[in-house]
Amino acid sequence: MTLRALGIVIPVLFISASALAQYDEGLSVGDVILDCDGCPELVVIPPGEFMMGTPVSDREVDLGRGEGPQVKINIGYAFAAGRFEVTHGQFKTFVEATGHQPDSLCRVFSDEIGFNNDPTANWLDRKQPKRVRNEHPVGCVSWNDAKAYAAWLSQTTNMRYRLLSEAEWEYAARAGTTTPRFWGASASQACQWANTFDLDGAEEYPFPWFPATCRDGFADLAPVGQFKPNPFGLYDMVGNVWEWTEDCWAATHIGRPADGSAWTWDVGCTRHTTRGGGWLSAPERNRIAWPGRDPSDMRNTQFGFRVARDLGTGGSAGDGGNIRRMTLFTSDVKLSKAFWSEAMGYTVTFEDAAFGGVETAGSLNLDEGNHAHFVMMTSAGGAGPMIGLLGSDGDEFEPIERVGAQRPQAGESLLVVKVADIFATFEKLKVMGVRIASEPSRLSGQQTSVVGYEGTVYTPDGTRINLQQIESGG
Repeated sequence: MTLRALGIVIPVLFISASALAQYDEGLSVGDVILDCDGCPELVVIPPGEFMMGTPVSDREVDLGRGEGPQVKINIGYAFAAGRFEVTHGQFKTFVEATGHQPDSLCRVFSDEIGFNNDPTANWLDRKQPKRVRNEHPVGCVSWNDAKAYAAWLSQTTNMRYRLLSEAEWEYAARAGTTTPRFWGASASQACQWANTFDLDGAEEYPFPWFPATCRDGFADLAPVGQFKPNPFGLYDMVGNVWEWTEDCWAATHIGRPADGSAWTWDVGCTRHTTRGGGWLSAPERNRIAWPGRDPSDMRNTQFGFRVARDLGTGGSAGDGGNIRRMTLFTSDVKLSKAFWSEAMGYTVTFEDAAFGGVETAGSLNLDEGNHAHFVMMTSAGGAGPMIGLLGSDGDEFEPIERVGAQRPQAGESLLVVKVADIFATFEKLKVMGVRIASEPSRLSGQQTSVVGYEGTVYTPDGTRINLQQIESGG
């Protein structure tokens, strides 16, 4: 199927990398960029704002997955997004050029044992489809593999390639629409627009979920670009393969950066978000807002990605800018909340004592009947990192105990937090019984440019933090 057959004609701009940096300002929305022979084609995406997530009143909303509540995102910059998912052939060029080799052990399906982690499966032999073509989207690649590919493209083209942030991905997928799928609400209409699990797939694979009641001509994976694009000119934003994004997975949109930034944090990011659904996914998961949540080293036959690239149009927020968040596992949510609010001056912005329901409790391996207790907190004026506290109403999380050689050494503080009055803060902490690692001492500015005071404490969950009162240089 050609673009002309779909009534779509998009100019492709073949521009050298050196010239493109100066030409970016002149690009128009919808232009297609090709930085090098073999590079992914990119489409210029305009700035704009949208409501991210699914309304809590929607009958399909999955709050345990973090689909809601909705938040307004304002992306104030243009960026370029992959016109197609990165193909097997493009990834092969990267492997041949760098020697990067994704590990074997990929989650696939077999008629004999169903879904399993197959030690013989890898990006070259994905089991589904039986024969991989260069035009297929690459699969059996992890988040780490996708990041390595983007870094190689950046080095090769002298442009800044990266994964899309989760907000950028949803904005690009919606392309101005507000329905669960960019063509509308119905999964049964998918076969014009997306390669999803449909009647063709159901005849080949005995998955235990109902298919979309249409036929797209593919029982499993399809080459890229075989279906109608969305209004931004992007193909396969729903279905075919799940697409890794930059973000850590969070079970809520509350607190998400409102500027389109990737939501990443320093500690506690054990899973990254995948978006878009795949060819074997249940129809209810092939919705724009439904997020996958998978470890960064996870490989699955239907896990792929598409890339983004910054333009010379005033910046991007793909890596999260200066937004920082830490999720701390705590055995005593009440005490930890008091530490951050009463002593550190943080404000509680969200709290849920039964967070994510039974699905989140199950993913945390909590005892039956117990719930996850989640608290989100922000510092005064937003100067410090956002803090998430995750515990259990059954006190199942043990505090971190560091002894002997395991104890952090000087200079190994995990987090630096600035306070207005360090001596008053330390007095509050002593009353609370918090463990003090070092009392406040003078920073003279001789070894660094910072002048003021600093001291080190352990949070109730055992995390070492460095408190600073800065007079100048910080």
